[in-house]
Amino acid sequence: MALSLQFPVSTPRQASLEISKLTPGYIASSFSLQSPSTSSLHSLGTSSSIAMAVKKSSRRWRAAKTVAMAAAANEVSNRKVLIVNTNSGGHAVIGFWLAKDLVAAGHEVTVMTVGEESSDKMKKPPFSRFSELRDLGVSTVWGDPKDVGAAVGGKSFHAVLDNNGKDLDAVKPVVDWAKSQGVEQFLFISSAGIYKTSDEPPHLEGDPVKADAGHVGVEDYISKLAFKFCSSFRPQYMTGSGNNKDCEEWFFDRIVRDKPVPIPSPGIRVTNIAHVSDLSSMITLAIGKPSASNATIFNAVSDHAVTFDGLVRLCARAAAKEAKIVHYDAKALGIDAKKAFPFRNMHFYAEPRAAKEKLGWTSSINLSEALKERYEEYIKIGRDKKDIKFEIDDTILSKVG
Repeated sequence: MALSLQFPVSTPRQASLEISKLTPGYIASSFSLQSPSTSSLHSLGTSSSIAMAVKKSSRRWRAAKTVAMAAAANEVSNRKVLIVNTNSGGHAVIGFWLAKDLVAAGHEVTVMTVGEESSDKMKKPPFSRFSELRDLGVSTVWGDPKDVGAAVGGKSFHAVLDNNGKDLDAVKPVVDWAKSQGVEQFLFISSAGIYKTSDEPPHLEGDPVKADAGHVGVEDYISKLAFKFCSSFRPQYMTGSGNNKDCEEWFFDRIVRDKPVPIPSPGIRVTNIAHVSDLSSMITLAIGKPSASNATIFNAVSDHAVTFDGLVRLCARAAAKEAKIVHYDAKALGIDAKKAFPFRNMHFYAEPRAAKEKLGWTSSINLSEALKERYEEYIKIGRDKKDIKFEIDDTILSKVG
């Protein structure tokens, strides 16, 4: 039985679904502006200009978030928090920005990254920017999740967050160690990908999940250990500074080279792309409000969707260029959709209802503005000059005609 069934959350489908949220006004081609904050630049380079841009941009969005987070009264403060962070993939950036937010909220933070500090993986963001965390007083250590105690040197913690494992084999040692140490609050970064395909989008907390998904087994196990407080967070696609997994770059690669952008037909399928700082602010609130967040699943996503075609247009707008969209039917053309396009070729988006209702959280980052800064970074690191092959695109375009 999954955590979604054992946690005492209300079943979202029992409530009336607001019809307005299924209209084109809600399923828009861009995020609506929630606040005047912006995203920070992604520092892949070492030049002083990039570093200064990152600091300047970071100050802008963090100032807006500090005001928003201070407005929501926390139940606890000065918590000692351990983040067990993955050493690769799109989720790695969550731990980086969460550590910054937790420090800003007055907590003491240790980040334990899986593996060794000398690994080549640490030369890439967000790990290459860990000096920013240490400057804030964050303790950064490396180690094996199977022996967390050795990695943290016997420190004790009020809260532990696992942002590493995708199945019980990987997470169980961390959970068991936390339980044995008397940790009060355990949080887990799961995935919205565990939801079953639904005829009634968006996915809401409590919707059916795939019983055989690794994350589901972890959620179930955590719920049975009777931590004083526990929560699970299910993110989708992310953008933001420090992300080392291609998302908007796929679109920029084609747009800046004046190449057609091949999009699976009909182009109006919707997905969810959240700024990582929105995710980190949600988790920070949950740690500050352990009772309010207890035994709850949170969709760690933005509160607006974006269409595939809409994302192309937003990326083109960020680059101040025009984009030519070419639609294709992957199945009819015999194309492997997973290799041809960076998103799931289906409606795939969730709504962060629990975070709004239980934590008073709101999404604060505008996708359009985030893409403009991501494009500036894209140019700064010289990716627009990189020699890139588009074999699959060429095959699609030759068959479409």
